[in-house]
Amino acid sequence: MIKKNSKKQQVWLVTSWEFMHFFKWKQEIISKLIIVAIGLIIMLWQYIKDDQLTVYKVAVPATMSQLQNSDSFEFIASNAPLKQLKKQLAQEDNWDAVLSETPSTNSVKQITLYSKDKQSWLGELKQTLNQQYTVQYASSLGLAEEQLNVLNQSSIFENKYLDESIKSDNSPAKATAIAMIVILAIGIFTSFGQLFVSVTGEKQQRVTEQLYACISAQTWIDGKILGQMLHSIKAMITIVITGMLGYAFVTVIIKGGIIDFSMIDWSLLPWLIPFALTGVYLCTAFMAAIAAAIDDPNHSAKTSIMLLPLVPMILAFITMDGPSGWALTFLSFFPLTSFVAMPVKMSLIDVPLWHSLLSLSLLVILCFWVRTAAARLFKMGMSMYGKEPSFKDMMRWVAKEK
Repeated sequence: MIKKNSKKQQVWLVTSWEFMHFFKWKQEIISKLIIVAIGLIIMLWQYIKDDQLTVYKVAVPATMSQLQNSDSFEFIASNAPLKQLKKQLAQEDNWDAVLSETPSTNSVKQITLYSKDKQSWLGELKQTLNQQYTVQYASSLGLAEEQLNVLNQSSIFENKYLDESIKSDNSPAKATAIAMIVILAIGIFTSFGQLFVSVTGEKQQRVTEQLYACISAQTWIDGKILGQMLHSIKAMITIVITGMLGYAFVTVIIKGGIIDFSMIDWSLLPWLIPFALTGVYLCTAFMAAIAAAIDDPNHSAKTSIMLLPLVPMILAFITMDGPSGWALTFLSFFPLTSFVAMPVKMSLIDVPLWHSLLSLSLLVILCFWVRTAAARLFKMGMSMYGKEPSFKDMMRWVAKEK
């Protein structure tokens, strides 16, 4: 019992050392304050920028006097020549823009828009003019507004599936799963960068082999995996909070709307979390084992192998259009890809409970096996200097029981 507690203490010691090696409170606080400062600057800029006027005045010739004012634009008819209006636009503040109409042989209006410089509201003005001219042309043809709406959208499509397990296209679960994949990729990239620096640096400085006298390779790799997992979790939580704050800022401050998180399928989260954590563990253990086999990080061909954990995400994206097909079904049960494929499948169709449990169980079993295999690779890889082990050597170490 004492030996078991001592081993747990050693694992926790390595875990805390690995985590604190890259975690600095000062830098974390500064980075978060910078994010807050940027948000405040953007919010302040929305109130002080010069072009944020309530209503823009647009001078138009008498032939265009039929234009109707809107919430953002006031159309003022003038009999003055175009040259004089352009001069007033350039030298005075009477107008924000000037319109002129060029005669056309067809029904399409030829409109020229003059402004002092390029402004963000010009696109909205063009859209307003296009809408008004569309209604006017429809009226000249004797079409009512309802008839015009039918012409613009003559049909409405709705998909109905005989397979009742397929969820609606409007379900928020798909967006939740895609967001989970992106967040998971961020966590894996975080672990990849820090593991590469940590393991290769320790190997070149011959630090790890000195610790083998008091700490086993399994304990050392367990601590490193858990430490890097904590960093990955921190990165994923940070990006989630940052994304939610960014969404809230755009919705409330810029658009003046109400925060609505209905796009998140909260019922899917209890499954996303265990699949994401086991996936991060699996990828971290794999990358730690490969990094230990790298002798020269500047020229090693094995560096690219550490990017293999991204392949399951690519495969999931490719096959997600056919959630009931054999490809995504196979990927959702295959342990090397199930950590991302099964959540995607669950977001698109209703999956039986035993499918999810079986997929997660196979993934956990694989994690236990990869844990011991990674320890063997780590021990042998960190002990080799001068040359890198071949793939044949690495496979032989993985197959060894001790």
